Amino acid sequence: MLSWMTAAIVAIVGVAFAPALPAYTIIAVCLLSGLIASAALRLRWRGPLVAFLIAAAYAASYGVWRTAQLLPPALEGRDITLSFRVLTPPERRSEFPPHYRFDAKTDLKGLGRVRLSWYGEEPPSLGDSLHAQLRLRRPHGYRSPGAFDYGHWLFVSGYSATGYVRHPETAVFTPSAAPFSPEIFRQNLIAGPSAYLDRYHHSGVMKALLFADRSGINPADWALFAQTGTSHLMAISGMHIGMVLLWGWGLGRVAIFLCQRGLVLKPLLAMGFALSYAAMAGFSVPTQRAVAMAAMALLAYGFRRQISPWRSYFAAMLLVLVIDPLAPHQLGFSLSFAAVAILLWAFQGQRQPRSLSLLRSQWVVVIGLLPVLGLWGLGFSVASIPANLVAIPLVAFLILPALFAGLLLLKVWPWLADLLFSCADALFEYLQLGLALAAQWQPVIHFYPPPSALGLGLGAVLVILLPRGVPAKWLAVIPLLALFYWPAPRPTKGDLWVTVLDVGQGLAVLLQTQTKSLLYDVGPDFRSGFNTADAVVLPALAEFAIDRLDALVLSHGDRDHAGAASALLAKQPVVTFLRGEDIEKFERIGRDCHTAPAWNWDGVRFEFLHSAVSDQRGNNASCVMKISAGLAAILLTGDIEADIERKLMDAHDNNLSANVLVAPHHGSNTSSSAAFIAAVAPAEVVFSAGRNNHYGHPATAVLRRYQAQGSRCWHTGLHGAIQFRFQGGELADIRYARAWRYYWETPVTNPELCRKFNSEG
Repeated sequence: MLSWMTAAIVAIVGVAFAPALPAYTIIAVCLLSGLIASAALRLRWRGPLVAFLIAAAYAASYGVWRTAQLLPPALEGRDITLSFRVLTPPERRSEFPPHYRFDAKTDLKGLGRVRLSWYGEEPPSLGDSLHAQLRLRRPHGYRSPGAFDYGHWLFVSGYSATGYVRHPETAVFTPSAAPFSPEIFRQNLIAGPSAYLDRYHHSGVMKALLFADRSGINPADWALFAQTGTSHLMAISGMHIGMVLLWGWGLGRVAIFLCQRGLVLKPLLAMGFALSYAAMAGFSVPTQRAVAMAAMALLAYGFRRQISPWRSYFAAMLLVLVIDPLAPHQLGFSLSFAAVAILLWAFQGQRQPRSLSLLRSQWVVVIGLLPVLGLWGLGFSVASIPANLVAIPLVAFLILPALFAGLLLLKVWPWLADLLFSCADALFEYLQLGLALAAQWQPVIHFYPPPSALGLGLGAVLVILLPRGVPAKWLAVIPLLALFYWPAPRPTKGDLWVTVLDVGQGLAVLLQTQTKSLLYDVGPDFRSGFNTADAVVLPALAEFAIDRLDALVLSHGDRDHAGAASALLAKQPVVTFLRGEDIEKFERIGRDCHTAPAWNWDGVRFEFLHSAVSDQRGNNASCVMKISAGLAAILLTGDIEADIERKLMDAHDNNLSANVLVAPHHGSNTSSSAAFIAAVAPAEVVFSAGRNNHYGHPATAVLRRYQAQGSRCWHTGLHGAIQFRFQGGELADIRYARAWRYYWETPVTNPELCRKFNSEG
């Protein structure tokens, strides 16, 4: 029984991470050929092979269908007039200027769900139909070390495009008789109670626990939950479903006692409660897994049959994968199924109820999930164990029942519902105070071991969790602890690593020698509060195990280069700060890079090339920096324009050549003059620019100049972060983040020819 389910699971997961998919016709031919060939096999192998082929064909067909729903490339960045219907309540993202975000379904044939932004007052309401001008783009996100890939998340979450409503004041609201939508029905059903909860201090958490609506939880609270390992409590998961199922089971027992009949009431009421709660949560992946496993257990009870826990586990996993073949890309899928697998492994064969104590279950899950947390780049805190020992029973046995009782009584006895909601609000206030104390006790530890070390850690976990009596099993703690002390790779003496991070339309370059680290620019920030220091730069520093920057260089004050610097300086120690011009919003003044002398770190030379112009502002004030490792070099130019390029050639005619050039001003036509390109003669040139940016960077004329020089071009918007490794006095290796692609992403080849950029867009 397990063999065919395991084969189907392997097939679906394998297709989910495939770099390319065949067309429907090829899928059908392969499936038919495989089924015919399987007829010749012995019965023992026929089932797994048939299951594998059918599951692979299903997952591939699903992938082809989802990819076909993506926005056509020809429509990206263009203004198109469409009709659309609002599928979710608009969520306010910023106060000034007003910014709302919601999901919508357009009338563009074949296009799936889109996520739209509305910049203006009076956004539409849930269920409204509008006719307006939209500007859309395919799902895309930053691809840098340690960074969250928003584009990846968008696709696996069912989105086909993102965009915004152009000129919202001209949008026309249209009457519609749209077909029934379960999602809109759910939103309308919970709209009243959700609005009622707004009067309480912790309304965001209360909505998260009742309706899986986590939009009201502020970033500070999320940071606290992450520090204490309690974020899982804010997502309706197996624990929450299990509690509600037990309530239904208990109510069924009471009904049986009163009626003296109806043994089937217990599983029916338990399943009804679990399904109702899962529906309130929108059937997220964790709730799907919990409901599927509960259904297997209740069926076994109803038919008086023993079903192996592992069989229920794999059946639940297969059911979730059939519903959503892209579920393996979601963190919730990994954490929920990994946690259950660890518990099953640790407690297999044990019949004593005391073995399943909260304390032991907690440390088993914490230890078991360490390799999974490392794989996803998440941190771990020792404080998470006592924090969860308090938080889990408090939420499960007090806060959650109070919220549900209040919800049921809201229409009948509002005063009693208000009392229950107030009690839950007060309990969470005390819980939050306790979590704050736990967070101060032990900070989050981030670890980024290589995949081989994670495999070693997983093996160590399985050994540690073996039953008592296994000799010397605690020796496995040694390789597990090695995950936290695994040394991060660094260049050797005299060598240099340069990583041009993907920060969209902006610039951030990380330089590493054997013992030192320098960051050149930080990328942009935005009026919504989002910034690339938190989203890209700090995760990259954590990935490379850099706990302080020996130098920060802000080439000039433009927002796309220095906008995120305040966020970085607030969280990352910086020894030396240099800048190309005064930046008024910084308390730390910094040193003028135009007067800074050259220096050496670990056998690598750093110097600023001065243009003999001292009164420049803006782009032309940019720090121009050359870093030399032996005979190899890289040139960082900020946003200088052709005038400064000429002055640099006059002042440093014999010192401009470099193997790698980060193109001036993102490839703008105002820079990268033919004479300057010839003076630098770069073998590799990098354009740090956003994909399909509205500035048109890099300009076609600029691409032609580099092509004529014989340079090879790289584009962070297409290739993601690009790392150049200088070793032994030469450029030895080039790595880029999008070398591995998923089947829904545009393929990027290496080497990339400059002339191809416009066609790849």
